[in-house]
Amino acid sequence: MIAVLSTGCALLTSSNSPTLAQFVGSALLPLPLVLPIVAVLAATSDWTQRASVTTFALVPRRSRVLAARILATLATVLATTGTISLVSGCVFLIRAREAPWHTDWTGIGSTLWSLTALAIASSLTGVAMGYLLLNTPLAIAVTVLVPISYDLAFGLRYPEVAQWVSSLAFSQWLTEPTWIWSPENSLQVGSGPALTSFLLWTLAPLVAGWIRQLRREVK
Repeated sequence: MIAVLSTGCALLTSSNSPTLAQFVGSALLPLPLVLPIVAVLAATSDWTQRASVTTFALVPRRSRVLAARILATLATVLATTGTISLVSGCVFLIRAREAPWHTDWTGIGSTLWSLTALAIASSLTGVAMGYLLLNTPLAIAVTVLVPISYDLAFGLRYPEVAQWVSSLAFSQWLTEPTWIWSPENSLQVGSGPALTSFLLWTLAPLVAGWIRQLRREVK
């Protein structure tokens, strides 16, 4: 599915004579939307498929299982972005029929970092919601729909504090980090809103879900 979406986005971009950064970026564009769903599935699979008895019988210390899932999610994000970046970059060079040293590499670093950071942040939120809710459809709905509906509704109703409780502030900050607590430029996310976003939408549900799974009875 990820490969199909990435290929489709890259093909759409290729019709406009893109640069290397634009071509690779278009191939990576679906990842911040798809990888959080994969993260939710990884976080809830044991409980929704009744495999928790086997999992926690083999590894009685549940914290190890929970930590391993987070590390596996991060590894999946990095491996997926790395593979798609490499493949799409090679396809671009073959399609352009020019040597790598003649290619315009401007912006490729920032593009790779921005989309990888978005994928990491959204995937961590997916794991956190999966741990907290332990219900795959509900966790996917919250992970995918909340960043859009919640941010729009809250931004219109309380614009002065919307950035501080935004579910997207942390991921936006990762793409372009700044250590100013609250910048005057409304288009830039400061470290303050990024921190509150991370606490509200990633750390808090992750900790609550972690405790819930440690205490939940295995059936």
